[in-house]
Amino acid sequence: MLTATSRRSPYTARPFKVPNVATLRRSGRRRVVTLALALALATLVALGLLSSPSNLLILVAVILAPAILVWLWQRPVAGVYLLFGASALLEATGSAQSYVDDIGAYLPFFEDLATWTRVKGLPFSLAETLMALTLLIYLLKGIATRKLRFDRGSLMLPLGLYMLMVLVGELHGIGSGGDFKLSLWEVRAQVYMFVAYILTCNLVKTRRHIDALVVILVVGTALRGVQGVIRYFGELHGHVSGNGGSLFSHEQSLFFNAFITLTVIFFLYGGSGARRLKWFALALLPIVVVANLANDRRAAVLALAAGLVLLLLVTVIAHRPRRRVALGILLALVVIWPPYYAAFKNSTGLIGQAAHAVNSNSNPDPRDASSNLYRFSEDNDILATMKSSTLSKIIGYGFGKYMQTPYPLADISGVYIFWNLLPHNSILWVWMRLGTIGYALFWILIAGAILQAARLLRRLDDPYLKGLAVFIILMVVQEVIFGYLDLQWTNYRNLIVMGVLLALISRLALFARPEEKPAIARRGAQARGRRSMVVAPHAASTLAVVDGRLVKDAPMREDVRERTYV
Repeated sequence: MLTATSRRSPYTARPFKVPNVATLRRSGRRRVVTLALALALATLVALGLLSSPSNLLILVAVILAPAILVWLWQRPVAGVYLLFGASALLEATGSAQSYVDDIGAYLPFFEDLATWTRVKGLPFSLAETLMALTLLIYLLKGIATRKLRFDRGSLMLPLGLYMLMVLVGELHGIGSGGDFKLSLWEVRAQVYMFVAYILTCNLVKTRRHIDALVVILVVGTALRGVQGVIRYFGELHGHVSGNGGSLFSHEQSLFFNAFITLTVIFFLYGGSGARRLKWFALALLPIVVVANLANDRRAAVLALAAGLVLLLLVTVIAHRPRRRVALGILLALVVIWPPYYAAFKNSTGLIGQAAHAVNSNSNPDPRDASSNLYRFSEDNDILATMKSSTLSKIIGYGFGKYMQTPYPLADISGVYIFWNLLPHNSILWVWMRLGTIGYALFWILIAGAILQAARLLRRLDDPYLKGLAVFIILMVVQEVIFGYLDLQWTNYRNLIVMGVLLALISRLALFARPEEKPAIARRGAQARGRRSMVVAPHAASTLAVVDGRLVKDAPMREDVRERTYV
């Protein structure tokens, strides 16, 4: 007979332990990842994809795809990180001269898959695939958990109306003889901005998410700065003019401007979020400045100068702790600029880029004079195309059609094939493609973004977040200036970043104080709802209106017997 202390028989049934939900989920994830990796490796072995660089890229993509999918499912906000990081680090089209260290040449994130895989029927890019997957995962998870909530942000109305006009321009252009494939080169960047805005509004929810985006922008741009300095001194030996005129494509200078602007903001506004990052940015600042100047974009230098002056003015007005510092820097610039300009206005070296950029408008050298003449004729062609018919004046010329050229232009088709489709002045391009209605909506969107970010300055207590609101204002202004002079409102990278920044206005508002009603409205509410009551002198608490606000436990004096309340 078995006793309590006797050994259990091997045939005795053991109790069954039910695993908890977390254990089942972990085990299911492991199985999914293992199966996906096994299938990927089997595919690679079967296809033998190691015969060319493009096939090597396919190999890497197939290996990483399962891990990225799992990461996106667990953290959908990672899709925003990847999209934002790719915009900061990878070029969309490449510079005039090819370089062996060009990451974008090995990872064509913004090119159609059919272009670099040579597989027909894939007219979409990795960027578009990532956007679609992130959006799909967000919707599926929201539906599965019954927590699907669409956050429109604070700029959905003007941005949505602008995108509606983009749709009208696409339909009008195709219906009036435009080419659909050509129109995709124009419309894609606008759609990217809209999708980036939606994803950011719905997936960026915490302070940590905002901090991660700032780190991605700073680190990604710093890496590009290091790459630029290596190219300038290592490969080109300090001479860019004989190598296509730039280190990077045009839009990279705007990212360098963003890095420089952020670094100044970190030290003017500070805050807990900038304690470590500001020293990293300061250490890399000289490298980024050199890379920016070596990229030789006059429009970028002018946009940066305007942005930094505006930053100092905003700080003087809206940030009292650094008012004297900002005012001192402004006065120093007023004193230093005249002798600097006189000494370097005709210089072609890096140190004289700022003076040369300003001087090139009134006293250009032969190269700048030719560029200025081309831009002048190009702007007139844009306006002539917009005014070509009454319908074009109202809803635009439409997408997918080459602009008219009544003012002759120099032949630059050898270096820029879209010279008559995507002109340099991308702000007037909006007017040409979308007409007066779309152009007005564009400026309403820009003004709305600047005004909403400016209103946040009064409501944000954290100086770091206040600095980010100032950064959004400055980058919107710089994008418009740069876009007016040099191909920016049609660039994939720029408009993805712009969509994220526009959405961050509503994200920063989550950490701001509630907006107070104007004093006139408060007095009117008090007059309509005022009543009197007698309060005993010994009353411990009361509900009263003090200075126009509803206050509990309002202070009372012994000689006061009446209070007004709502």
